[in-house]
Amino acid sequence: MCIPDPGGGIARKFRITAAGERRLDEHRDGIIRGLDKVMADWTPDDVAAFAAYLKRFNTDIERLSGRAWPRPG
Repeated sequence: MCIPDPGGGIARKFRITAAGERRLDEHRDGIIRGLDKVMADWTPDDVAAFAAYLKRFNTDIERLSGRAWPRPG
Protein backbone atom coordinates (compact mmCIF):
# COMPACT_ATOMS: atom_id res chain seq x y z
CA MET A 1 0.00 0.00 0.00
CA CYS A 2 1.36 3.46 -0.89
CA ILE A 3 0.69 6.47 1.29
CA PRO A 4 1.72 10.09 0.87
CA ASP A 5 5.11 10.90 2.36
CA PRO A 6 5.41 14.26 4.16
CA GLY A 7 8.81 14.63 2.49
CA GLY A 8 7.15 14.53 -0.94
CA GLY A 9 8.08 10.96 -1.88
CA ILE A 10 6.16 7.72 -1.72
CA ALA A 11 6.06 5.68 1.47
CA ARG A 12 5.11 2.01 1.59
CA LYS A 13 3.71 0.11 4.52
CA PHE A 14 4.51 -3.54 4.97
CA ARG A 15 3.00 -6.00 7.38
CA ILE A 16 5.40 -8.75 8.40
CA THR A 17 4.13 -12.31 8.33
CA ALA A 18 4.50 -14.64 11.30
CA ALA A 19 7.19 -16.56 9.40
CA GLY A 20 9.00 -13.33 8.56
CA GLU A 21 8.87 -12.18 12.17
CA ARG A 22 10.27 -15.54 13.29
CA ARG A 23 13.13 -15.28 10.77
CA LEU A 24 13.87 -11.72 11.83
CA ASP A 25 13.96 -12.77 15.50
CA GLU A 26 16.28 -15.69 14.69
CA HIS A 27 18.60 -13.40 12.73
CA ARG A 28 18.64 -10.81 15.52
CA ASP A 29 19.33 -13.53 18.11
CA GLY A 30 22.28 -14.75 16.01
CA ILE A 31 23.73 -11.25 15.83
CA ILE A 32 23.38 -10.83 19.60
CA ARG A 33 25.06 -14.20 20.24
CA GLY A 34 27.93 -13.14 17.96
CA LEU A 35 28.35 -9.83 19.76
CA ASP A 36 28.24 -11.62 23.11
CA LYS A 37 31.14 -13.82 21.94
CA VAL A 38 33.19 -10.86 20.72
CA MET A 39 32.67 -8.89 23.93
CA ALA A 40 32.81 -11.81 26.37
CA ASP A 41 36.05 -10.57 27.93
CA TRP A 42 35.21 -6.86 27.80
CA THR A 43 34.72 -4.96 31.01
CA PRO A 44 31.50 -3.01 31.58
CA ASP A 45 33.55 0.16 31.02
CA ASP A 46 34.77 -1.20 27.66
CA VAL A 47 31.20 -1.94 26.59
CA ALA A 48 30.02 1.51 27.70
CA ALA A 49 32.87 3.23 25.85
CA PHE A 50 32.16 1.21 22.70
CA ALA A 51 28.45 2.08 22.90
CA ALA A 52 29.27 5.78 23.28
CA TYR A 53 31.62 5.76 20.30
CA LEU A 54 29.14 3.80 18.20
CA LYS A 55 26.42 6.32 19.02
CA ARG A 56 28.76 9.17 18.09
CA PHE A 57 29.75 7.40 14.87
CA ASN A 58 26.10 6.88 13.83
CA THR A 59 25.16 10.42 14.82
CA ASP A 60 27.98 11.90 12.73
CA ILE A 61 27.20 9.76 9.68
CA GLU A 62 23.57 10.81 9.81
CA ARG A 63 24.47 14.47 10.43
CA LEU A 64 26.75 14.49 7.39
CA SER A 65 23.98 13.01 5.25
CA GLY A 66 21.42 15.51 6.55
CA ARG A 67 19.34 13.12 8.66
CA ALA A 68 18.69 13.29 12.38
CA TRP A 69 19.93 10.49 14.63
CA PRO A 70 18.35 9.02 16.51
CA ARG A 71 15.29 9.25 14.36
CA PRO A 72 12.53 11.48 15.74
CA GLY A 73 9.80 9.34 17.29
